Amino acid sequence: MIWLQSFLCSIGAFIFLAAPPSHSGHKAPAGKQKTQKQAAAGAQKPSVIVQPIRPECPIRLGGVYTEGLGDSADAPLSADNQRWIVEHCDVIALDAGRITPAVFPAMVRAYPLITPLLYVYASSLYEQPDHRGNVGGWEPRMRAWTLRDAQNNEIPHPDAGGHWMDFGSTQWAAFWHDRALALTRRYGAAGVVAAELPLGNTFVGERLAGYKDASDRAAATGRWLRAAHAPGKFLLIPSAIGFDSPAGHATLPPPAGMEAPQLRDRLWDDYATWIDGAWAEGWIHPYWSETPLPESFWEIEVEAADRAARSGQVFIAAAAYRTDADLEYDLATYLMAYHRQGRLVFQPMPLLPSQPPDAGFSLAVLRQQVAEKPGYFNVPLGVALQERHIIPVTGGVAWRRGFQNGVVYVNPDDTQTVSVQLGGAMKRLDGSLAHEVTLPPHSGVILLYTN
Repeated sequence: MIWLQSFLCSIGAFIFLAAPPSHSGHKAPAGKQKTQKQAAAGAQKPSVIVQPIRPECPIRLGGVYTEGLGDSADAPLSADNQRWIVEHCDVIALDAGRITPAVFPAMVRAYPLITPLLYVYASSLYEQPDHRGNVGGWEPRMRAWTLRDAQNNEIPHPDAGGHWMDFGSTQWAAFWHDRALALTRRYGAAGVVAAELPLGNTFVGERLAGYKDASDRAAATGRWLRAAHAPGKFLLIPSAIGFDSPAGHATLPPPAGMEAPQLRDRLWDDYATWIDGAWAEGWIHPYWSETPLPESFWEIEVEAADRAARSGQVFIAAAAYRTDADLEYDLATYLMAYHRQGRLVFQPMPLLPSQPPDAGFSLAVLRQQVAEKPGYFNVPLGVALQERHIIPVTGGVAWRRGFQNGVVYVNPDDTQTVSVQLGGAMKRLDGSLAHEVTLPPHSGVILLYTN
C-alpha cells in the first residue's frame, strides 16, 4: 500500500538583495555551438524504468542544465548522461542544440513520468539558428521588434549575432509563441523553460525606451506571458526572478484551489493564470548571494512551490549552499511544500571552490553532488502524513512536518536559535543519533525514525 501511495503521488515559485550575475546562458560563443548531426552521436535509448524512481524518497531531482552534458564543454548529451537523467530526474530542461529530436521521446518511453522541457530565451533572438537557447528564425525585418534605448538605438547584445527583443512588441510575442510551439513538437518536449524575462534581465541596462522603471518591466512581462501562453499546447515555465515583488495593485483572485495568502497582491498572483509553473533560479538561497533570503520571504518561497505542486505544475527549486548544513536547510524547506511527486523538483546549486557561482547548471555537477551526498538526496522519508505547521520549541517556534519514516524541522528566523526535544533517539543525515537538535537561524534538520 505504501508503494501504491508513492506511485499515485508520482502521477501527478521576490525581491532580490543582489542582482544575479551573467549565468551560463551567455558563455558559449556562437562558433562553438554543435550541429544536430554532432548531437546525434551518443543519443541512445536508455533502459526502461518500470516504477517511480526512488519511490520512498520525496526529494525529486531535476532542473535546467546547459553545461556538463557530454565528454567535453560543448559536447551534446551523451548516452550515459541520458540514461542517468532517466534514472534520477523527474523534470529536465535542455537546449535543443545539445540533443536530437529522438532524445526526449526515448526518455519518455523509458520513464513515462518524466517532464522533458526545452531551455529557450524569451528576450534574445540569434542570427545563428543553432545558438544555445535560440527559438530561431531571425530575419532582418525583425530589427523593428528589437529593444531600444531612449535615443531609439538598438540595445547591444553581448553575443555576436544576438539581438535583445522588445517584450512590448506584439509581433515578437506572436513569433515567439509560434516558434516555441514548433520546437516542442519537433523535439517531443512537454514545454519550455523561458529565461531572461524583463524582471530578471540585468544585461540590458536601465535607459530603455518605454520602460522607465520596474513597474513597466513587470507590466510588460505580464502582457508577454499572456500572449505567449499556450494552454493545452505546451507548458510555459518562466524564470521567476522578481515574481516575489509586490504587484503595485490589488491582484485578481487566482483560480480555485490556487489561493496562497503570502502571494496575494504580488506578481506571483498577477501572473498565475498565464504560466504553467516556474523555474525559481534563486529559491530560498540565490546562487548570487552569500546568504539565504530573509525570513520575510521564506513563506513566500514555500507557498509558491506549494501552489505549483498542488496544481500539478512544474516548479524547479534551484537553491544554493556552501556546507552540508546549508544543503539540509534547503532540502528541509523543500520538504515543507506539498509533493505531487514528479513536478516539484530540487536543483542543487553548490557554491564550490574555484567554480563559478552558477556551477549548478552543469549536469556533471549534479551527478557529482548526488554521488557524494546520497544520504541527503535519497533520504527515505516516505510519504508526508501532515501539512507543515508551526510548533512551540525551546527558545521560540519552528516549522514541522511529519513523514511516514521521519520528521522535518525548519527554523527560518534571521536571528533566533531554537532547540527541539525529540523525545527519543532519531537518526540524522550524517548517521548520528540525536535526542535533541539545535537549530540556528536559517537552518533545518531531516530526521529518520530508528525503528
